[in-house]
Amino acid sequence: MNDHGGPDTRARLALPLGRGAAGPLPSGYRWTVLVNTTVGGFMASLDGSILTVSLPTIARDLHTGVGLMLWIMMGYTVVITALLLPLGRLADMRGRVRFYFAGFVVFTLGSALSGSSLTGEMLLLGRLVQGVGAALMWSNSTAILTDAFPAQERGMALGINQVAILAGSIGGLVLGGVITSLLGWRWIFFVNVPVGAFGALWTATSLREIGRRAEGESIDVPGVALFVSGLVLVLLALTRVVAGDRGAVVPALFTAGFAVLLAFVLVERHQPSPMMDFALFRLRAFTFGNASQFLNALARGALMFMLTFAFQGVLGASPLKAGVLLLPLSLTILLTGPLSGTLSDRWGSRGLTTVGLAVSAVAMYLLAVVPLTGPYPPVAAALVLAGLGNGMFNSPNTSAVMGSVPPQRRGVAASMRSLVFNAGQLFSIALAFTIVSTSMGAHRLAAFLAGATVGVAPAQALAFEGGLRHALYLSTALSLVAAALSFLRGASVGPTRRAPR
Repeated sequence: MNDHGGPDTRARLALPLGRGAAGPLPSGYRWTVLVNTTVGGFMASLDGSILTVSLPTIARDLHTGVGLMLWIMMGYTVVITALLLPLGRLADMRGRVRFYFAGFVVFTLGSALSGSSLTGEMLLLGRLVQGVGAALMWSNSTAILTDAFPAQERGMALGINQVAILAGSIGGLVLGGVITSLLGWRWIFFVNVPVGAFGALWTATSLREIGRRAEGESIDVPGVALFVSGLVLVLLALTRVVAGDRGAVVPALFTAGFAVLLAFVLVERHQPSPMMDFALFRLRAFTFGNASQFLNALARGALMFMLTFAFQGVLGASPLKAGVLLLPLSLTILLTGPLSGTLSDRWGSRGLTTVGLAVSAVAMYLLAVVPLTGPYPPVAAALVLAGLGNGMFNSPNTSAVMGSVPPQRRGVAASMRSLVFNAGQLFSIALAFTIVSTSMGAHRLAAFLAGATVGVAPAQALAFEGGLRHALYLSTALSLVAAALSFLRGASVGPTRRAPR
């Protein structure tokens, strides 16, 4: 099977959300889907990063410790990662648009709760609710979009969608700084309320259920319980390391977490309707596309967080300036992503994704060796290369992964793809902070994070830079391995030259 999959055999049921009558799709419906899912993806990804530059301000305002602050930062992604697969499975059975609509509603409620928080624990709860809403949107938006577009236009559509998601993730750093500086940190959540309400109304009135339903399946409760438990145990262990705990509880948590995840894999292989459809890994493009995506996320996931704290703590930049200093990365992704998606429609994904990951490796190495305290242009050049590499990789890889699966499995495939990405992001953040903590010391790291908006003592800054350098060397190696795996996905064949199945 080539990396674009076979002919599109979607069953167009045309069932509008909230209405039982079938009917023809409106003219230009696929463009409505593209804009709607792009708005949803942008909003969900924006809130994955918009909190970052405000964390020191929030830590002082709500008196949170470093452990709680890390979970406020990671809890959103933990919930998304835990729920993507079961929600994708449910959506395959019950209707993707209905779950996507519910995502807007829940996300809006979580945003209102987060903005109203009086304590760190209340903010964590609000972030977890937001995560449920984001999982509902993310587990379905890619599948809804894939259903709506023919194969020859799918890379372009997914390219635009993925760039919006990446732009939200990176643009959140700038927007978070602007809102925090002008209105206060609570408004980084309150701004979601009118946008989310509009998105819910628009989804209810415009989108239709056109995907093929998966019949006769059930929810894998044991799989969900094992996966969530194993993920949380491993992340708890990493959080304890960052907090300076070197006692016996840390290896116990790691051992228990990995044992539970191993049990998850074993149980899934014997479930009649598994949470993770291991049969999809028989597809070469799906397997190697997800493997390279995981390593890419593991290599890059913590980059924005670490650089934001570095710019504020080492250079003494304001939250707004820290976001502006990262603009070369976001602007390059915005320019490169749609173009690479369109090129993958014509020439396939293999070359673009492999070269993109190699460029990312060069960028990570340059960021490791270029001093942050030196002139800014070399740092900006490395950020441009990082954006170029990411833009070249993401859209073609998403198109290849989604195009390789049968139409009725796109919901769970989209969820598995997003799970792999989010798991990589989560472990990247925890791993990077662990490396810096080991180099800098937990108590000094906590002081650095709490005082990052006003700069820190030179000794702390040097220790942080040293730990960040080690993390970036590891990212360089991971990016090179990801490039090799991407190359092993097999020869790419564009849609106009597609081989028979």
